[in-house]
Amino acid sequence: MDQSSLPTAIAEATSEWQLKELSPRHKNAMSLLAQGLDRQRIGEAIGYSAEYITWLARQPLCKAYLKEMSEYADARLIALTDSSVDAIAETLRLGSGDERLKAARLQMEAIGRIGRGRPEESRTPEGGLEALAGRLIGLLAKARNPEGVEDAQVIEEVSR
Repeated sequence: MDQSSLPTAIAEATSEWQLKELSPRHKNAMSLLAQGLDRQRIGEAIGYSAEYITWLARQPLCKAYLKEMSEYADARLIALTDSSVDAIAETLRLGSGDERLKAARLQMEAIGRIGRGRPEESRTPEGGLEALAGRLIGLLAKARNPEGVEDAQVIEEVSR
């Protein structure tokens, strides 16, 4: 076999190999990969080459392990939904002005009124989010000062 065909032969041989089980180091590598670390850093941390991490990530057992970790994390996040809603509601009731605006934004994103994951036709137009924030600030100001004369003028100037 000549030298030029050696890399192809190695690639063909390794593509046929499959792991039979995952070692703790393999699982650790997949956990770091799931957290978004790049393959070079994972390899350095665990003692594998970046190429081996790439090969691992393509293995059916590793793919299944990553999927299992993702499903577990999703289930935990879904289980926390009630607590998240309660925290947002409490902040909307008792938080400072800035905290209440942040809670309102989270709530609006959660129900798909603003933010990612919305269909293109229903997205807030340019400047729409700023207008919404201005309206929320105005409502907060009225709640603090029922006459609203001074605060409303300041808010109007800020929103222009």
